[in-house]
Amino acid sequence: MTNSTGLTRRGVLAAGGAAILGAAGGYAVGTRQGDPAAPGAAPVTTPTATSAPTATTTLIPFHGEHQAGVETELALFQTFVGLDLLEPSREAAAAVMALVTDDAARLTRGEPALGDPQPDLAVNADMLTISVGLGHSLFERTGLSDHVPAWFPQIPTFPTDAIEDGWAGTDLILQVGANDPVALSHTLRLLTKDLSTLTRVRWTQPGFRSSAPGSMGVASRRNLMGQVEGTHFPQAGTPEFATVVWADNGPDWAVGGTVLVLRRIRMLMDRWDRLDRPVQETVIGRNMTDGELLGADQPGTSPFDAVDANGLPVIPADAHVRIGRADTLEGVIMRRPYNYDAGVQGSTSDVGLLFAAYTSDPRRSFIPTQQRLAESDSFHRWISTIGSSTYVFPRGVSEGETIAQGLFT
Repeated sequence: MTNSTGLTRRGVLAAGGAAILGAAGGYAVGTRQGDPAAPGAAPVTTPTATSAPTATTTLIPFHGEHQAGVETELALFQTFVGLDLLEPSREAAAAVMALVTDDAARLTRGEPALGDPQPDLAVNADMLTISVGLGHSLFERTGLSDHVPAWFPQIPTFPTDAIEDGWAGTDLILQVGANDPVALSHTLRLLTKDLSTLTRVRWTQPGFRSSAPGSMGVASRRNLMGQVEGTHFPQAGTPEFATVVWADNGPDWAVGGTVLVLRRIRMLMDRWDRLDRPVQETVIGRNMTDGELLGADQPGTSPFDAVDANGLPVIPADAHVRIGRADTLEGVIMRRPYNYDAGVQGSTSDVGLLFAAYTSDPRRSFIPTQQRLAESDSFHRWISTIGSSTYVFPRGVSEGETIAQGLFT
């Protein structure tokens, strides 16, 4: 397939991308929040192959100050793909950035990419976002270790981690979200196919979330343990959100970016299901019905100071929310959790959470929080962290730019 420029996908890939390269809970934050708002998201009317011409699709702009998929509303489905460069060179890395930039700009507009073999599948781009992250190994393998921002540290292994082979860090990550699983599948297939001469896929982690709110009046959704996930977040577009998520210093390609810590957390459901609801609530420190903190119904006091009739803390000392709460705004992390279901292994279901944490500086937020949780959180009896990887998301791009522009050239 060709477009008006005469450039074909086959020609771009045959040159290894050179054709494009040459052209190219504790700290109180506001009020109770559910899903973050979607700044810049524009509902537009687009005809699709399976809906009437009046069907409404929400398109998320690819170009902007920040990469999409962090501050925008969560889509129903999201997949993370870990990639390694076949050739550890700056030229190869720059070609990857150019190819993904071009594909993402088109696909998120509901347009087929160059040479798209199934252009009809690109039309329904409802809530489609495509984001790219760079791993520590990419900097090391391309001789750019001295270009790593100070706020992108290596994440240590914690005592409660049980990392399995196959879920460790990679050179690159693609984060792709969408409301339509067919459009998501098409986008992933196209991206990985286009990058196949430059990269290899190490792992793929698909996630999903419920289409229904966790309870009446609550926008947040339930995870597979039945908990209402993420009820208190900084509101998108606010100074608090910017402080928590967006880096405000470093090289030009990184300012306005963020750090993603992706943790694959297996839920030990056989153990969890043996607990009755009051015990589950005590372990977490939240009401299972609506996700509110235990003790929130006691007026005039913080739930963390509330006591029961015997004078004992309503939220126990080793409850998950008490250990994980931050004392300062800088200690807060932005979470965008997705469920995963890898099927039944033997007689046990392999299900859990893709815990995607975004932070402007893990040294002040994620690392100290995780250290506290590893030391004292009682919830670890019912979960197991089997994967962990960390990436820096470059800033967003303007028309004519490529992701991480200037880093590899």
